[in-house]
Amino acid sequence: MLNLLSLSKKNTMRITDTVYNSIKTAIIKHDLSPGSHLSVPALAEKLGVSRSPIREAVQKLIAEGLAFEKPRKGAFVTDFDVKDLLPLFQVRLVLDGLAAKLAAKEMTKSLHAKLERTISNHRIAIDRKDPDKYTNADIQFHMMILEASNNGPLKDLAKQIYDQIYVAMKTRVAPLGPEVTFKDHLNIFNALIKFDSAKAETAARSHVEHIIKQIIKISEAI
Repeated sequence: MLNLLSLSKKNTMRITDTVYNSIKTAIIKHDLSPGSHLSVPALAEKLGVSRSPIREAVQKLIAEGLAFEKPRKGAFVTDFDVKDLLPLFQVRLVLDGLAAKLAAKEMTKSLHAKLERTISNHRIAIDRKDPDKYTNADIQFHMMILEASNNGPLKDLAKQIYDQIYVAMKTRVAPLGPEVTFKDHLNIFNALIKFDSAKAETAARSHVEHIIKQIIKISEAI
């Protein structure tokens, strides 16, 4: 359900940012499904704000690729197709490789423990056939590596790509099976805890390359 975060005086976020986060979350969770009309009047009424912050938020979502504009019809939630996944993962191939390379140089005991717990949760979710926990562990693993890279521009760009991929994948069958993904994650993890930047980058790129190969197969079968 689309909800607006608290707009009390204690909230330090600008109203536009709050509105943007609310709409973006609804898109990612598919509360606003692909193809949905982002009607400015309707959203303003729904969220209890003026139309101006809605317009600004929608324009930001368009810039990030999560929405698009039709002349004289307004903005709509992007409906990603299989063909849209390939260029996204081609960009992610470079970003994930760089993130892992940088993260290997920043490994700490705390990060080691957090990654190990995430790997463990990933394994448990697979064994219990729990897709929600599996997906959460998958996302958490990659976000931890991204944060550990300590590279602001890289994090901003990668998060934008991740959001588009997540929205697209919510309506598609995951390209890789859970066991293959888990094995790939283990390879990345083992390289990271050895502070091996080269192997971490190679393992991260290999993981995305596996996904790209599956996307190409799916595209050719359609």
